[in-house]
Amino acid sequence: MKMILGLDAGSSSTKLMAMTEDGGKFILPMRMEPMTTHKSFCAALSRFAADNAMTEEDFAYVAATGSRATCVGEEILGVPVRRINEIEAMSAGALRFSAQERGVVVNMGTGTAFVYARRGQAPRHIFGSAVGGGTLMGLGSRLVGSSNYTEILHLASKGDRRHADIGITDLDLKDVESLDPRLTLSNFGKLRPEDGVAEKDAAAALVNLILEVVGTEAMLACRSVDCDTVILTGTLVDLPGSREVFDLFEDLSGIKFIKAGMPSFVTAAGALLCAMEA
Repeated sequence: MKMILGLDAGSSSTKLMAMTEDGGKFILPMRMEPMTTHKSFCAALSRFAADNAMTEEDFAYVAATGSRATCVGEEILGVPVRRINEIEAMSAGALRFSAQERGVVVNMGTGTAFVYARRGQAPRHIFGSAVGGGTLMGLGSRLVGSSNYTEILHLASKGDRRHADIGITDLDLKDVESLDPRLTLSNFGKLRPEDGVAEKDAAAALVNLILEVVGTEAMLACRSVDCDTVILTGTLVDLPGSREVFDLFEDLSGIKFIKAGMPSFVTAAGALLCAMEA
């Protein structure tokens, strides 16, 4: 039986996943650097096939989605391409890999997308945020001298963001007892030259800033569609400290923050699911 290749051609990375035409078997996914040309997508297919002891003849077609899907072309090495709407792919994958009937899908990529998904209904794009992986790498280059994703996260994992942020517990507020001491009062509030903040602490504060912005926006998105469940997807879901931040938002709002299985590959998997249903 031939395979279908799910291809999520994103701005920050390219994700590939394959399954049999009957959906009975998945092949382990693969993430590569971002692709921008038809030739590079051909190379990606060849590498994925070779790593799984396959050839291009083993694929019935490619289900392509993502911001750079238009660069894929009409075929890859003779394998026909079907383009899948990214919002539909994201929603299908998120519901499948979170085992939820409905929820606000938060896709944390270069930017962050917020989509309302419900089984049996067309997904609805709520809004998008410019804060995401692009923010991490752009500000990272200024704050810690590196735009390398892995290097920034390594630094952040060793740092303490409280050395760069002003927290509720830093100020002598009369009503401080009514506020959760885990709350941030001012992101980067201690990042003045005279404060001497270490790079690892600045990296930790940068990661925390992104998580807090996304968490706040997710709560607002849920309220706009009367939903109490957030489904987290995308590469940034596993940022250092993410569980602690989202647990805080759960405690504050009563909204559930659920991480989808294989969060980086949810959209690629959703493209496969949508292609099968077409």
